[in-house]
Amino acid sequence: MLRKSKLRTLFLLTLVLVVSLAGVTTAFAQSPNDYGAIVAPDEDNPVQATITKNLRMPIGTTTPSVTFHFLATPISVDGRTDETDRNTMPDLNPAALTVSFTAADVDPTDPPTNIMSIRKETGDLFYGVTFPHAGIFVYEIRELRPTNLGIDASQTEWLYYSEAVYTLTVYVKNHSDGGTFVHAVGTRIITDDLGEPGNGKLDPTPGGNGEDYFFSQMAFRNDYVKIDNPEDPDPVEDTTLFVSKTVAGDFGDRTQYFDFTMTLTVPEIVRDAPPHYRAYIVENGAVIDPSNNTAAGLIGTDAEGLRYIRVSTSGETDFTLRHGQKLVFVDTPVGTRYTVNEDVAANYTPNVTVTTDGVGVNIPGTINSPLSTGNQFAGEGLNSATFTNTRDSVTPTGLNLNNLPFVGLIALGIGGLVAFLVVKSRKRKYYTITDQ
Repeated sequence: MLRKSKLRTLFLLTLVLVVSLAGVTTAFAQSPNDYGAIVAPDEDNPVQATITKNLRMPIGTTTPSVTFHFLATPISVDGRTDETDRNTMPDLNPAALTVSFTAADVDPTDPPTNIMSIRKETGDLFYGVTFPHAGIFVYEIRELRPTNLGIDASQTEWLYYSEAVYTLTVYVKNHSDGGTFVHAVGTRIITDDLGEPGNGKLDPTPGGNGEDYFFSQMAFRNDYVKIDNPEDPDPVEDTTLFVSKTVAGDFGDRTQYFDFTMTLTVPEIVRDAPPHYRAYIVENGAVIDPSNNTAAGLIGTDAEGLRYIRVSTSGETDFTLRHGQKLVFVDTPVGTRYTVNEDVAANYTPNVTVTTDGVGVNIPGTINSPLSTGNQFAGEGLNSATFTNTRDSVTPTGLNLNNLPFVGLIALGIGGLVAFLVVKSRKRKYYTITDQ
């Protein structure tokens, strides 16, 4: 009996402990530590929270004039979600719920990478905000979209808005001098920029931790892409990029086709990139049929009935050009990367001038050798790769009339020598006969 009594007592004590621990867990379910919250050092230095806007663009793009707005929606106060309680929650600082960019904003990276990135932080979300009482206030933070109607309606510009959603949990305490202050802030990501589920605790304070990251981690990323051409470009008048061929030299064959291979890479932030871009063959101020310039399977026809070459965005495309011809693109986004390789052309010396955003660089070649532009990109200005093949002379297979006087002099000299030897030989024979 005594043993059973002790066992019963031990069981009850264990049960009480379990229930007590459960109660503690429930009581502190929304403690700052559970949210990885940032806690104020003291009541006179309340926690701040900001939003980071990250605007990304392909290299060569001018920063557009755009403004982004954010929504801070009240979710709950002390766990209560009814409308009456939510209406008591103060609006967050409206000045901190907007951020703008202009052409003066540039990527600080030098030189910039393929994708430029410009980050800006808003002001403090709690600046000028008075919380009516101590407690736990929860807000949902998301981006308002669309907000740039000029770009949103354009057919040559794309602005991808962020679908990120965050919860901002604000722990408000009473101040010893009266009023309240923000004691701690906890932030969680619900969905990321692409709308995929997110999970994690973030630091929303301005400047980050100053070591591993230097901006608030409550960030929204927007991607901007443009095509520097009108909505209905003319292949003869409008071009985002072109490759041309010129044949030079007295013996250059202007009817000969020269072999090229091109690799085209779309900027990684372009969503739903096409499998190819249109490239027209232009000659003598007109678009011509490209049947002599590429394989039949690479030829397409546009809405106007003009035939073009499908230049792949995921591999190599072969084509040819002869003197006076251009391969003209009209729909490549700014920041498109490309490489053009010219095959060996016997007896020719190749040369190419690569122009990027209006600035040209010459790349010389050597006779009977291939030549490449290297990895280049298309900016907003003029972009081209102009190849020149030069053939100044050929190896003669007959007499050169310009050399006839010299040949005559040599022949005359040789003839004189032969005559002298013949005469001398006859005299020697004569003297020999006489002596006998």
